[in-house]
Parts: sequence; structure tokens; C-alpha cells
Amino acid sequence: MDDLTQKFVNALGELHRGDDVEPLVALFTDDATLDKAGMPHGQSGKDGARTFWEQYRRVFGEIDSTFHNVVTGDGITFLEWTSTGTLTNGSAFSYDGVSVLESGGEEIEAFRTFYDTAAFLEKQSAIRS
Repeated sequence: MDDLTQKFVNALGELHRGDDVEPLVALFTDDATLDKAGMPHGQSGKDGARTFWEQYRRVFGEIDSTFHNVVTGDGITFLEWTSTGTLTNGSAFSYDGVSVLESGGEEIEAFRTFYDTAAFLEKQSAIRS
């Protein structure tokens, strides 16, 4: 795992444990793009990264991720993972996904993540019914 990828994994762990987005935000360029499940996030840069990760964290009560495969190439990293924990309503969840990091050096220029949202969205809607 290259240095930037390890920093990302460590910063994500900090966010999961302590709700601190700043270690993640620091890894993104001033014009970085962030997208999830193939949908544009609509914001960019460090402020966009902050909003992206704050919104992500608000969905979960507790969360932990295990990385199964990490493939790093020329300026791109693919991370295959499983996340488990609880939603803010207390429902347990587990889901799999892939995240892609693109960089030209020491910072992330683009972040994309793809996952099956049904694993936890159905539980949220069942509580509201």
C-alpha cells in the first residue's frame, strides 16, 4: 500500500472512531472531486471533501471498515472493502463496496465510491414506517 493510500485508510479509521473529518480533508487537493455510487457530489475541493465526509459519517452510529484488496497503480488506487456497524437508528448493517482514489502526488485529486446502499437504506425506511 503506498503512503497516500495508507494515510487515507488511517484517516478514515479516525473518522469512524472519533467523527473527525479533518485528517481526511487534509488529503484532498483544493479542486478535488468526490462522487458516490456513480452520482456527482456537487461540491469539490477541501470544503466539498469536508461536506462529503460529514454527510457520510452522520448516517452511522458506529462503523468500521475492513479492506480486503488494495490495488495501486500509476496515480490510481482501488480499495475493496466491507463496512459493518449500526445506523443512527441503532439498526445493524453490513455492506461491501469499492473506492477509487486518483492522485498526481501527495494529495487525492478524485475520489469515487461504489456500493450497495440497499443494505442499510431498507432498514432506515422500515424504522420510519
